[in-house]
Amino acid sequence: MKKYINHLVLKITFLLGIVISISACKKDDQPTEAARSFKPSDVKVSASAISAKLTWTAPLMSTGKALKYSIDFSTDSLFSSIKYSTTSDTTGISVTEDNLAVRTKYFARVKANATETQPESKYLVSSSFQLTGIQLFLPVRDSEIKETGITLRYAPTVGLTSIVLTPSTGNTITATLSTGDATAGLKAITGLTAGIKYSAELFAGTKSKGITTFTTQMPTSYTTVISATDDLAATIAAAANGAVIGLNPGTYNLTAATTFITQKTITLKSTSGTATDTKINYKEFDLEGTGAGLTLSGLELDGTIGASPYFINLIGSQTNVGAAATFTNIIVDNCIAHGSTTAFLRGDRGAAVKDFKITGITVNNSIVYDMGANGTSTYYTFNITKLQFNTLTVSKSTFYNCGPGLVISSTPFIADQTPTVLISYSTFNAFGGSSKYALLDAATNPINFSIQNSILANTPKSGTVNAAAIRGTGAGSSITISNTNYFNLNSALTAGTALTFSAATLSVTQQQNLGWTATTTDFTLPVGSTLRTSSTTGTAIGDPRWAF
Repeated sequence: MKKYINHLVLKITFLLGIVISISACKKDDQPTEAARSFKPSDVKVSASAISAKLTWTAPLMSTGKALKYSIDFSTDSLFSSIKYSTTSDTTGISVTEDNLAVRTKYFARVKANATETQPESKYLVSSSFQLTGIQLFLPVRDSEIKETGITLRYAPTVGLTSIVLTPSTGNTITATLSTGDATAGLKAITGLTAGIKYSAELFAGTKSKGITTFTTQMPTSYTTVISATDDLAATIAAAANGAVIGLNPGTYNLTAATTFITQKTITLKSTSGTATDTKINYKEFDLEGTGAGLTLSGLELDGTIGASPYFINLIGSQTNVGAAATFTNIIVDNCIAHGSTTAFLRGDRGAAVKDFKITGITVNNSIVYDMGANGTSTYYTFNITKLQFNTLTVSKSTFYNCGPGLVISSTPFIADQTPTVLISYSTFNAFGGSSKYALLDAATNPINFSIQNSILANTPKSGTVNAAAIRGTGAGSSITISNTNYFNLNSALTAGTALTFSAATLSVTQQQNLGWTATTTDFTLPVGSTLRTSSTTGTAIGDPRWAF
């Protein structure tokens, strides 16, 4: 009996211990639950260019209490380095570029401070955010990027003080802005390193007002450098294959006779990189025979004095223009070319199809005008029928008052590969005539032809053009026009009909009339025009120079 009683006492004691433990746990939980109820909740951040608004919901137990909050800002979520701290007696706080750096990721945390009856709460951390910063920089112009310098443009603004350029390798450069620089809206900066990517940041005092990036041109290794008093024709004749001839600013004369580039590829490049200060008056550039090729860079090329028939002409030889030849490449970059009465490029003189072959033809960042007798010539701007070519690329360029059609490759033949024509970010005005196809005549030859992010206006320049803008029925062809604006494309100057595009696939095209006529030479897009944001990248369509 005694043993039974002892065993019962042990059980009761054990049960009492459990009850006491549970009671103790409930007492311990009470402060924890209270602390949780005193913690702010639902923290949110709304950021803009130069400010951010941080808001939160007051603690559940704050009714009737005057609370103060502590807020910290850090570049990491662990808050190992506090960048700015403040307090607030409301459930919100605003910060600006005076407190936080722009274009920098931040986290914010907030806690309710202790009161007479309540300890401070735990921190509540926000998601990341950043001040996007003001952008006063304008787009960088390709023609203003040099090997060791650049011209940066920005919205004219009083109070701008400096531009800090940070290279991917090397030392930071600070360019001080005078009052005149700030209001002029541009700064030419020298002393950079060729072939290096830079980040440029614009400042008003310590406040960032814009950021942009660019890469300087690769360094040029000139074979020889001449001045306008030297004989350019003799220099070209004596140049070896691969020669790079640098032309110092001035005017050079090649009007006495056709310039033959015979079985070699050479480069003519201005040392300034500026077409408006280095000019060549030419009669004609003839690429002669296998291995012939030409790069023109940073030059104005004027054919008017020399009564130029062609700008660039492909021939087999001087004694047999149709002799078979395989050319290298033609590149026209950052140039102004004008004044040939027949065509910009003639490449159809091979005796038979495919006798003439070339890898690539490129026109980039250039202005071409008055080529092809304002549409009355019978030769297309790119008159390359019978020529086997891999690529024809036109980008960031403007063509006006040119030939009766843009591209012809119509003589039937089976090429080693389907050629590609890509026209992008370019502007064409006042072209077409002689009853040609205004944009392309490929006839039954397979071709990949694409016009994108461009503007086409005003056909014909004279006479009439075919009612179809494009002829291209070759099996396997791809012909597309996308993100492009066109207007006043008609079959005749008077009583014509609108050109049709049945051979092409059109997508995201517009027909906004910009008011240009056949005599327009300034193609600047109107301020606020939707065409300034209509490209596939959200930038302007047409030659970018007209959106600055």
